Amino acid sequence: MGCKKLDINDEKILMKKYQSYIDGKWMDSLSKETIKVDDPATAKTIGEVACAKKEDVDVAVEAAHKAFKSRVLVDMHPMDRAKLMRKIAEELRKVSKEAGKLLCYENGKPLPGAEYEFVDAANYFDYYGGLTDKLEGRTIPVNKGVIDYTVLEPYGVSAHIIPWNYPISMLGRSLACAFATGNSTVVKTPELAPLAAASFFAQALDKAGVPKGTINIICGYGDEAGTYLTSHKDVAQITFTGSVPTGKKILHVAADRAVPVVVEMGGKSAAIVYPDADLDKVVETAKGAIFGHAGQICSAMSRAVVHKSVKNELLEKLAKLSKSLKVGAGYEGGELTPVISEKQLQKVENYARSGVQAGAEAVAGGKRLDRQGYFFEATVFDKVKQDMTIANEEIFGPVLSVIEYQDPEEAIKIANDSNYGLAAGVFTKDLDQATVTSNKLEVGQVYVNSWFTGSIATPFGGYKQSGFSREKGQEALKSYLQVKNVGIQL
Repeated sequence: MGCKKLDINDEKILMKKYQSYIDGKWMDSLSKETIKVDDPATAKTIGEVACAKKEDVDVAVEAAHKAFKSRVLVDMHPMDRAKLMRKIAEELRKVSKEAGKLLCYENGKPLPGAEYEFVDAANYFDYYGGLTDKLEGRTIPVNKGVIDYTVLEPYGVSAHIIPWNYPISMLGRSLACAFATGNSTVVKTPELAPLAAASFFAQALDKAGVPKGTINIICGYGDEAGTYLTSHKDVAQITFTGSVPTGKKILHVAADRAVPVVVEMGGKSAAIVYPDADLDKVVETAKGAIFGHAGQICSAMSRAVVHKSVKNELLEKLAKLSKSLKVGAGYEGGELTPVISEKQLQKVENYARSGVQAGAEAVAGGKRLDRQGYFFEATVFDKVKQDMTIANEEIFGPVLSVIEYQDPEEAIKIANDSNYGLAAGVFTKDLDQATVTSNKLEVGQVYVNSWFTGSIATPFGGYKQSGFSREKGQEALKSYLQVKNVGIQL
């Protein structure tokens, strides 16, 4: 699907300075410092955003804390909160086209996907808005002289650390939960892709009439603003999506302060391809599941565990696919778009090099593209062994490792032989085989004969190093509520 090339001189969205959104107002950072943001397809600066320091974090948390103590959300009738959330959704949909352009520039992904992020965020507000009046406690029988019941209450100030790969979708995903349950929030957007959130997302909130201080959006570097935000004395709950090392640091900070955390820390997801699988379906799936968004997807199909009888045929088809993808910027209709930064491109390069050095063979791709921007070839590795680095570590790039197996138990063992456990897939026409395999896979979600089959209503999260929390669906609300028990002696 082609896209009309956008105008780099579009003064409405590009080469502008964006501010923080704190206490219902747009503000520069107190230091007046900014963060410059590049277009990964050209490596050229396209805008800048206020750089939040510790003092800015203090201002944002204070605004959120004050709003929570005012009980403006807590005491709001659930149906009125639902109406407000539907208004937020309406405003997000209104800006999806124009806002999607800006996100496309700063994030690098295809334009349709960038536009859909705002629609996706709107869908979260609609979905959780419909649950605001269904957050019910229960009565507990104690004895005839006591009435005992539970009440669900928000934690207070909820801190959200948002990743750069899906900055608007994931902002909507966690923020809608926090808002529906009555928490006030401080959001730290990713420094690599903060512009669409600082501008269009914040404007949608403001136009919807969100009470001042209940949602605050800042951007700062993770090692300063992010670290300080998660350790702030007035933050009562934390949500984080990102790398394992950073997630573990946040978990330690939260443990020291005894505050709850939602963590999702990536994956190394395997697709088991049985001999009877529809190989064309596997290839079609790979186009989006590992080469889409340049493989920068936490639940990407980064390993294909393939039966030896069909491996060569599948490799041929995958190689043909990888070589057919149109390379280019998302706003030019590119199918293979850039990775987010030079640092990420070098990381992907290093992984590919380590694969070759370990004995893997690149049947397609394997190196960066000689062109402007941060592009890496769609890569398919054969002769991958499970002990190789490329089979174990999350690359976050368009790199697929193909691993051969001989019997089903071996395939399941290979798929489970990972520190991660976010997702896995099964390709087979045998429903019994699919069910038995799904039951044995040590992951949070299993996709059968496709990938990304879930929806807003389906819980998402991992096992092992991928984390233990659940986002999306009704399960996600539990992370933003605490239970109070009341016993009344009659």
